[in-house]
Amino acid sequence: MPAAEVQIHSTQQVKISAPWGFPLREDVAFTNAAGADAGRLATRARKALERLQKPLGKILEPGEVVLYFTSGQIMPDSPERFMLGVAYRVLTRAGLIVTNRRLLYVTLKKNGEWNRGLRGVYWGDVKEFRISGSLRGKLELKYLAGSGETYYHIPKAAVEKLRLLLDTLITASRGEMSAARGVVSLCPQCIAQLSPGIYQCANCRMKFKDESGALLHGLFIPGGAFFYSGLDLLGIAHAFLDVSILFSAIAWVMAAMGKIRPPAMQGAPPIRWIYGVAAGILIAFLLADVWVSIRVARKLVRRFIPES
Repeated sequence: MPAAEVQIHSTQQVKISAPWGFPLREDVAFTNAAGADAGRLATRARKALERLQKPLGKILEPGEVVLYFTSGQIMPDSPERFMLGVAYRVLTRAGLIVTNRRLLYVTLKKNGEWNRGLRGVYWGDVKEFRISGSLRGKLELKYLAGSGETYYHIPKAAVEKLRLLLDTLITASRGEMSAARGVVSLCPQCIAQLSPGIYQCANCRMKFKDESGALLHGLFIPGGAFFYSGLDLLGIAHAFLDVSILFSAIAWVMAAMGKIRPPAMQGAPPIRWIYGVAAGILIAFLLADVWVSIRVARKLVRRFIPES
C-alpha cells in the first residue's frame, strides 16, 4: 500500500502537515497536475477540508494521509436524472477525498459540513478506472468484486490531477486487496463497516433508515420518499406537484363520467373519451413521479442515512 510519502510530483518536495488536526500532503492537495499552485481550486479545497476536520480526524487510519479533495457525486440512473434535472445535483452535495490508501466519498450539507454519509474503497480493490469529460469530469471505477460506481460533476480543473493520482496509487496497490474487494459503507459514529441491507451498525448499534420506510413514505405521503431520504426541498416541490396532479386527474375522471363539465368547455359538446385520456395521462405522470421518488430514496438509504 502506498506510503504517506508516495511520490506524486517530481518537482515538489513532500510536505506533510496537520493544519486542521489530520495529516495532509500540502504538496499534492493544493497543486494541479503539473505540480503548480491550483489557484481557485486550491482555495476551495482548503475551505472544504477545514469544514471536514472533525470527521477526518476519526475517519483516517494510522499512516493514512489526505492527498486531495474535489467535489463529485454519485448521481441517479437515467430515468431519475431525466425527471429531476439539475435539482438533484444541487440538493445532494458530496465530495471525494483521495488518501494514500483509499478513496473516500462523503455527503455534505449545503454549508459544506459533513452530512454523515461515508463510503470508502481501498486502492487495491480497484480493478480499473476511467476519467473523462470536457466541461465536467466523470470518474468510473470498477472493483475486483465485479461491481462499479460512477462519480459525476467533477470540476474540469481536477480531472487531470485525479488521473495522475489514481494512476499512481492504483498501480502501487496492485495485489493488496481487502476482504471487501470493493466499496463499503462506514458507520459515521464508530467507522465500522456496514453490511448491505442491514440498517443497524453491528458495532455501535446506530440505526439507519431502510428501504421499506422509503417505499411506505413514497406510496402514502405526497413527496414522502424525498422527505424520508433527506431531500426536503424536492419533497416540498413534488408534494405540491403530486397533489395538484391528483386533484386534476380526479376532475377529469368525473368529467369522463359525466358528473361535471370542465369550465373551459361549457359550451362545447361532451367528448368523454378525451376527458378519460386526459385523466389517464395525468395518472400515469403521477405514478411515474412516485416511482422515481421511491427509486431515488431507496438508492440513497442503501448508502445508509442515520435515523436521527
